[in-house]
Amino acid sequence: KETADGMMFTFFVREDQPCAICLYDRRSKKLIQTIDLSEAYRIGQVYSVEILGKHWERCCYRIRCGEHFFVDAYARSIVGREKWKDASRIGADDGLYGGFVSGGQEIAAPRHFIEAGDMVMYKLHMRGFTMQHGYKASEKGNDAGLIAGLPYLQRLGVTSIEFQPIYEFEEVFCEKKTLLDEKGISHTRWQTLDKTNYWGYGNAYYFAPKASYFGGRHAVERCRVMIQKIHEAGMEVILEMAFASEVPQDMMLDCLWYWVRYYGADGFHLLGCNIPIKRIAGSYRFRHTKIFCENLPEEILQEQKGKKHIFLYKDDFQYVGRQLQNHMQGSMVQFTNYLRRQNVSYGFVNYMANTTGFTLLDSYSYGEKHNRDNGEENRDGNNFNCSFNYGAEGATKNKQIQKMRFQQVKNGLCMTFLSQAVPLLVGGDECLNSQEGNNNPYCQDNRIGWVQYQNRSSDAKALGIFVKNLIAFRKEHRVLRQENAMCFNDYKHLGMPDLSYHGAEPWLMQVGDEQKAIGILYAGAYAGEAEDVYVAYNFHYERARIALPRLSQEKRWMQVMNTADHIGQTFEPVALEEQGHVEVAPQSISILISCAEQGKEYNESVRAL
Repeated sequence: KETADGMMFTFFVREDQPCAICLYDRRSKKLIQTIDLSEAYRIGQVYSVEILGKHWERCCYRIRCGEHFFVDAYARSIVGREKWKDASRIGADDGLYGGFVSGGQEIAAPRHFIEAGDMVMYKLHMRGFTMQHGYKASEKGNDAGLIAGLPYLQRLGVTSIEFQPIYEFEEVFCEKKTLLDEKGISHTRWQTLDKTNYWGYGNAYYFAPKASYFGGRHAVERCRVMIQKIHEAGMEVILEMAFASEVPQDMMLDCLWYWVRYYGADGFHLLGCNIPIKRIAGSYRFRHTKIFCENLPEEILQEQKGKKHIFLYKDDFQYVGRQLQNHMQGSMVQFTNYLRRQNVSYGFVNYMANTTGFTLLDSYSYGEKHNRDNGEENRDGNNFNCSFNYGAEGATKNKQIQKMRFQQVKNGLCMTFLSQAVPLLVGGDECLNSQEGNNNPYCQDNRIGWVQYQNRSSDAKALGIFVKNLIAFRKEHRVLRQENAMCFNDYKHLGMPDLSYHGAEPWLMQVGDEQKAIGILYAGAYAGEAEDVYVAYNFHYERARIALPRLSQEKRWMQVMNTADHIGQTFEPVALEEQGHVEVAPQSISILISCAEQGKEYNESVRAL
């Protein structure tokens, strides 16, 4: 830590060994000075010493304990990984040093807390987002490309960006090899493997931003600037933190708090088997920091007060939805329950595809995984995908299959964005990105792992418009995203229940697993809105007639969208001729609203899109 006159070093040692701080020239890596630490600087197993001096940005350091050298696990920057996938530094000495950060003041500006009901999450990989987005070479694979892409995300309607790891991880896979020379003497050396740790999971330096993502030696400042730019664009930053099992829990807490204080991180998606989730959720320091985790004890969830900042983040919604779509013994009971799951104290994240599986398009293009390019004989990746190829495995020129896949992609998006929970969209799913059937591209730093944003097909363009309008429709209708659980009851005496189900007859109150079609009515009055929203789901192979509740005389049912319409993506309301029921095309979803017959004053932002 920087002091007024120098740098303060504080670290603990596991064994009673003599320790020293070794200072190196940052550019040449030549040793400048070794500062041996006496017992005077030690209490128990903790050393603490202030070293006076200036121009620390010209230096880097290691800690020596006994005969071994270590890179500080708390280092705020790492020297030696400025270039992506630089295999030349791999050897007996990994070429890494801790770097010094000068002037690292805490973030002074207050962060804007986006309420759970207003969130639209977008998950991306720094390189994957920027390599195929049509940017110039200097913007590929780094923060400059991400900043250049912020207007795109704004137009889409994103409020919260989830980053896969942007801390300092080792992207070069390597292993120890023992070789015999001509004299029969064995030598052990590191050998690089022909694949990349593209996602960045594994042991890492969690306090330091990844130098190759943020301009090398200026990584700390550029990372802070990027997060500031995201905040200025009205979006928040959620960091995926995949802590290795051997990382101490106290260090995890220190790391999270450091990213909040010095970078302004708005939340964390926590991965790992040793996460101190009780301590994190119970800490007053993180009460305005969003925490996303797959498993949360019930007692933690019930104890939450104040702003909703704890979220269950798991793939159960995805599988329930795919089973219904792909006719794999899906349960309408489960699906309707997941659509409306909500809690005042904590939240949920819903998605139909994520990075640890098929892309949304591939979920309807492949019946099985195709991971042989990963070099593990297709053994890696999830075998339980609930995917279906609709008649051809992978890409096809069959127009009918293409149309059905496109329709199912839109269905999956509607299921996500019409649910009450926080919707999450994985980067590229809005433009029909494919990973060619690879459902675990952790090592694919290439066209498979990169998002194909330059897809110029008519379907990709149409889907981009569709997603913008779908997000805008969700934002326009708060009744779809209320932060309290709905009760199926008119407890405010507003004329109809807050939520109701409808089938062949209106006001169907029972839902059975045998059903494959249902109409769901959201009473707008319960969100202070004049319009009601009616969503008709038909998972049958045939058309379904679903009843519509009778409206007051001054209102009519108007259809906003049907996913079977391959052309219309504008979400312009059109009055239905038959007001007693709606005909829903096979395997499609229709959205209706109740409004005055004489030209509804529709949201201008939606109309502009």
